[in-house]
Amino acid sequence: MAKAHFIYDTSNKNADLYYATKFMAGDPFIFFQFKGKKYMVMNDLEVDRAKKEAKVDHVLSLTHFRKIAEKRSSYPSKYDLMHEIFQDLGVKHLIMPQESSFLLVDEMRQRGYLVEAGPAPFFQERYQKTKEERKYIEQSQKVVFSTIRMVRDVLQKSRIKGNRLVYKGKALSSEAVRSMIDVYLMEKGFIAQETIVSCGKDSVDPHSVGHGLLKPHSSIIVDIFPKSGKTQYYGDATRTFCRGKAPDGLKRMYATVKKGQEMGLGMVKAGISGKKIHDAITTFFTNQGFPTREQKGRMVGFFHGTGHSIGLEVHEEPARINKSDYRLRAGNVFSVEPGLYYPAIGGVRIEDLVYITKGGCEILSGYPKKLEII
Repeated sequence: MAKAHFIYDTSNKNADLYYATKFMAGDPFIFFQFKGKKYMVMNDLEVDRAKKEAKVDHVLSLTHFRKIAEKRSSYPSKYDLMHEIFQDLGVKHLIMPQESSFLLVDEMRQRGYLVEAGPAPFFQERYQKTKEERKYIEQSQKVVFSTIRMVRDVLQKSRIKGNRLVYKGKALSSEAVRSMIDVYLMEKGFIAQETIVSCGKDSVDPHSVGHGLLKPHSSIIVDIFPKSGKTQYYGDATRTFCRGKAPDGLKRMYATVKKGQEMGLGMVKAGISGKKIHDAITTFFTNQGFPTREQKGRMVGFFHGTGHSIGLEVHEEPARINKSDYRLRAGNVFSVEPGLYYPAIGGVRIEDLVYITKGGCEILSGYPKKLEII
């Protein structure tokens, strides 16, 4: 039975669709891969642009199939048009992304198609990055570290006044620094969302973006993961700072996380289980006096994964360095980002991106790992 890999979605939201077509559009369009050829079916508004920009074998006119469908029905639906297209090519079996709408699946099945769910990601070659993709991610990562440098400079120039940091005459807040980051990245052609600038109690929740005034002598986690408007590839890095003198407990915890990350980076290579890396770091933390457990109704210690795959999405599933048994492959790009979180001390996380090789890994760009800003 003739099979087609079929996506109906917007490419500015669906990474698989953009990966397949290299065409950015805010409205949904029909894409399918059939007998080794890639097809897009576009309306009159986009058909000419698609012919110039899209990396596919055929760009078909939706209007052509609408005229055919109108011979059967005065007001054909988009599902009727899909049916005309697939009938014309002899497609009987559709492989669709797991997140496809129930309505779309139901409509195609009602028209006699065998529909099955494809893998995630839909194009499995996304696991292993090409040389071009590696370059794009590294370019994004360089911009991330440039931004982190800018944030460190702001913290360095801020003055300590009591329990506040003051920058250019105003108390410095998470929101203010996040705005600086947004503007800085926009000027470089990058889009940032949910950037983390968290201090004190906020830093104990790994995904808290941070709120309110930044405090001296306390941990400040800066986690930036923007997307390039040009290439659509993400960067992602985290550094933890302390403006002023860090308490002894925070210093010790920072040194432990830094050593744990170094351990993880030393273990990363093609063929190793991500679980083995994650368990080794967790055990090291426990042996250093930083166990992971529930304490006073909340989790403390190291209670998130060590790393995630990244590319056209900031978290690409299902490749992870965590409790799952995913075996790393040459060409994977992963974050390595252990962290420790205790309300009495604060939070610490250090993150870099690595490109996996047969014998180890290559760190994509970089920035110093130093806690105190005196």
